[in-house]
Amino acid sequence: MVLYMNILVPTAAPTPAREKADYITSIAKSLEARLHIIHISERENTKEGEDALEIFKEAGEKEGVEVTTVLKSGEVIPTLLEYSKEAHIDLIVMGASEGRIVAKWLAADVLEKTDVPVFIVPAGFSEAL
Repeated sequence: MVLYMNILVPTAAPTPAREKADYITSIAKSLEARLHIIHISERENTKEGEDALEIFKEAGEKEGVEVTTVLKSGEVIPTLLEYSKEAHIDLIVMGASEGRIVAKWLAADVLEKTDVPVFIVPAGFSEAL
């Protein structure tokens, strides 16, 4: 029986998904992990969320990484943490966006409220690759 690591990646919109999808998918591939990509909207589900999920799904197909996409409505942090438990997540990977207070607050809140390790992909990392 093969056990796979489960990595959870919250995504907000297509632009940050495009910036980080290949990098995060390569992490999953090197760890032989499954990706769970989640978009959570406090309102109703959005086209932007669907597009962001599709970007990760395509990156996973290209690299041979299994990707589960999840679109949910609700409060972001509680919904993220609830899914993390339900899906037996081993690692949460979050992208930081330069100058975005909301992204910094979300990352800090997740770090504080979960027992799952959290890896933050720094803002501007793509310029260094």
